[in-house]
Amino acid sequence: MNNVNQNLDIKTSLQTTVFITPQMKQSLAILQMPILELEQEISTILEENPILEVAEDGGDDFNDLDDLNDYNDLDSSNKDNAEDDNIAGNIEDDNLNNLVEKVTGDDWDEYIGYEKLDDISYKSNNDDNTFDLEQVIGAKESLYEHLMYQLNITVTDETKWKIGEYIIGNLSEDGYCRIDIQSACEELNVSEDLFHQVLSIIKTFTPSGIASSSLQECIITQIKDMNCDDVYIEFANELLRDYSSELASFKYDDILKGMSIERDTFDYLLMLIKKTDPRPGLNFTGGDTKFVTPDVFIVPNEENFDIIVNDKGIPNIRLNNYYIKMLQGSNLDGEAKSYIKDKVKNAVWVIESLQKRQKAIYKVVKAIADFQGDFLQNGITSLKPLKLKDIAEVTGLHESTVSRVTSGKYAMTKHGLIELKSFFSKSLESDSGDMSIGVIKQKIKELIDNEDKSTCLSDQRIVEIMEEKGIKIARRTVAKYRDEMNIPTMSQRRRLRR
Repeated sequence: MNNVNQNLDIKTSLQTTVFITPQMKQSLAILQMPILELEQEISTILEENPILEVAEDGGDDFNDLDDLNDYNDLDSSNKDNAEDDNIAGNIEDDNLNNLVEKVTGDDWDEYIGYEKLDDISYKSNNDDNTFDLEQVIGAKESLYEHLMYQLNITVTDETKWKIGEYIIGNLSEDGYCRIDIQSACEELNVSEDLFHQVLSIIKTFTPSGIASSSLQECIITQIKDMNCDDVYIEFANELLRDYSSELASFKYDDILKGMSIERDTFDYLLMLIKKTDPRPGLNFTGGDTKFVTPDVFIVPNEENFDIIVNDKGIPNIRLNNYYIKMLQGSNLDGEAKSYIKDKVKNAVWVIESLQKRQKAIYKVVKAIADFQGDFLQNGITSLKPLKLKDIAEVTGLHESTVSRVTSGKYAMTKHGLIELKSFFSKSLESDSGDMSIGVIKQKIKELIDNEDKSTCLSDQRIVEIMEEKGIKIARRTVAKYRDEMNIPTMSQRRRLRR
């Protein structure tokens, strides 16, 4: 054995492992869910966990324990306190207190970044006594309601209004007008000229392209609404009218030869066409339509903004007194008691998660509104550069928590529905500090709008002018932003002005 080379080496290493329990996964999922998904999730949880119940009375007045049939089974020390006990956070059983302490303890606090909450119930913000959400956003509109609203504020003549109502009521589901006009005029006892006048008015309504008689008309109308130069509208009209079969079969060389246009002009036309919606009516109707419900409302007040978290579809929930009493009693066997404790643990996690979600959305959106107040008041040109890290520092939340709060959620503002992620804008460096992409795009557009019509600005010249203004930007970035704004190239703009 002495000849055997024994090389025994003991090494120690320190490693940190983050273990996420199923309860934490559930809490993080609840934090990230938009309001509609959350409604469905809570409905499922209530079905699966008998410890949780809906507080039909609003959650403030819980049933006294003496209403239970076996109230007298409680020991005298608990009995005196039971009648005044609101189960929303004042459970006197030591075992239950220990369980709640375990569920709401340090592990959770360190991970999510919140203080401990004692209230074991959840009460929705949006009851009958709080902010009237209908003041900010109405009910979901159908296509008919959307167009009739525009008709009512546009047409005052009774006969024209009657024609307009007829047209709107007979549009196809995808928004096209396929009415037999002669038969319609006979039915309404009006002239075809008057009918066409009203139809022309409706074709100016939103969504763009509505009440078109053909796909070509629908697309051309939308391209016109993009404020393109007339020559491109004429090219697009010619392309769709005379070369639809070549377009469908990708015979692009034949199109270029037939229309006598360059490839970059053709590519620009394709880009315009791709941005149109061939079925504008389906934005309001159809089985596959997904309506976006705001998760939060940002409402201007005299000084700043009110932040209202939308949980109107979430019921007030609480722990069920009957099962709490059973757990406090001594008649349960070990298996039953363990089952109830597990359900109580889950119930507390759900309630805590809902409370933390509500607080997190408020904190994050309040911080966003404070930072992007100019944007909320004035629009895109006032959008400031903002990162998730900035909001994390202000709120004291982890950056990943801010990301979960803003992911897939929308705010209703005076400018309409805005995805929370949209408030976070990348920036470019300038002499006066970082500048948001939206502001950069606006400056590029202003330069082109005000350029000398005889000598259009090249992308490189725009770069030079921006640098003179203290804004550093690459030529390919200018080209990218110009394309995103549907602005033609320098050579295209020159041809348009000949």
